[in-house]
Amino acid sequence: MNARVAAASLCVIFVSCGPRPVELGFWMERVSFSSPRIGASLSTHDLKTIDAIARLEIEKAFERFDVTVTANRNARYRVVVLPELKDNRLRRSGNNAGESRAVAGFGGSGAVNFEFVANGAMVFAPDDADRAAVIEALGRGIGRVAIHEFLHQLLPKKAIHDSQDRDSYEGNSAALIEGYYGELHWDIAGPWLDARLKPRPE
Repeated sequence: MNARVAAASLCVIFVSCGPRPVELGFWMERVSFSSPRIGASLSTHDLKTIDAIARLEIEKAFERFDVTVTANRNARYRVVVLPELKDNRLRRSGNNAGESRAVAGFGGSGAVNFEFVANGAMVFAPDDADRAAVIEALGRGIGRVAIHEFLHQLLPKKAIHDSQDRDSYEGNSAALIEGYYGELHWDIAGPWLDARLKPRPE
């Protein structure tokens, strides 16, 4: 192998091992929800609004990285919103807002518990919040749980729950008001994501 071929080979190896663009697949299965807090059951328009707000939340969280949010159900990293999560061991509804499974280097899949998050949006909504405001909060809540699950998939070996910052994507929870209102930011996962993900091209 001459020097030119060796250099080219090293270049290919370097490029293939560097950070690559990432696709995050996110979609909602058919769900339904009603609560005296918002009056009528969620309509098709309401669910489309929730989906759009959740996507914007995910895009905002990863805006500085070369990440694309799609509805691709076969994406390497994906999160689906389900009506509820099941605890198969106890054969009953689960008490988690979300869950994920991931293998470092291979991707992962996760889910968001719509019922759990929807109930949280009802509980934490201000008394004077109208239907539209509560639905917006629900969309943010869905998006923020999805972000947390994507984080588990992207950084499966990192202890992201070590964060004590309730205003961060790592320390946030759908059982906290910050899961629905206010601005969130990266905490301990920020440097890990900088090393893991490619920056967005300018």
